[in-house]
Amino acid sequence: MVALLGAFCSFANAYEISGAKPIDKLAAEQAKVKEGKKLICLVYKGADDSCPHCAAAAENGVKAVRGSAECVFITEAQVKDKAIMDKLPANVQKMLKEQPTNAWVSFTVYDADMTKVIATSSRNSLENDKKATKQFADTVRDAKNALK
Repeated sequence: MVALLGAFCSFANAYEISGAKPIDKLAAEQAKVKEGKKLICLVYKGADDSCPHCAAAAENGVKAVRGSAECVFITEAQVKDKAIMDKLPANVQKMLKEQPTNAWVSFTVYDADMTKVIATSSRNSLENDKKATKQFADTVRDAKNALK
């Protein structure tokens, strides 16, 4: 009973990346962004689903890219899955392998083919640094507008 309650509590505190699709939907999202002249944002989510700092950063990150990029998320556990990683471009694999573990979230915005990084931001900036978050959002928006 205690274990069940503990599992429920940890699930109840889990944060989500609003509107983001799971990594297995990447190809569909890439097709969507090419058609809509948008960018693609890969959101990395560490293993700690209850971190309030990550939740706040994730909320700000979603707001920063909204309207300019479609978000796809990958979890720390998925980064360890060779079958998933092998489907990603080499530059994306490298970036993901360098991400901190546990309590962490990052947003990396790419062109539709995921060959060029447009902008990147992480928990430290997105949670509390309004100036850095605005700069991230402006860079993403300007890159999206250049696609028209």
